[in-house]
Amino acid sequence: MADLLSIEELERRIDNVRTRHQRMLRRKAELGGELKSKKEELARLIKEIQDAGYNPKTLVEDRDKAQAELQSLLEDFERNVQEAEQSLAEYDKR
Repeated sequence: MADLLSIEELERRIDNVRTRHQRMLRRKAELGGELKSKKEELARLIKEIQDAGYNPKTLVEDRDKAQAELQSLLEDFERNVQEAEQSLAEYDKR
């Protein structure tokens, strides 16, 4: 059987464990506050996305679709500008 600890040693270990436990509880409360804050921020972002007319679950796909559409429109516009420039250059040659 292990040797029994002295009363002083028991009190010291109890105080040590109590201090560590209190520190852990404070940290747990801090993390709980951070988690709550992050959840509230996420809820605000979801609402903002929805208010803008998008579905948060398909936001990436919506972005990609809008980007592809913009790129297509830009390419069409560039082609039209180039054709107009060529037409003007041919006209100016006359």
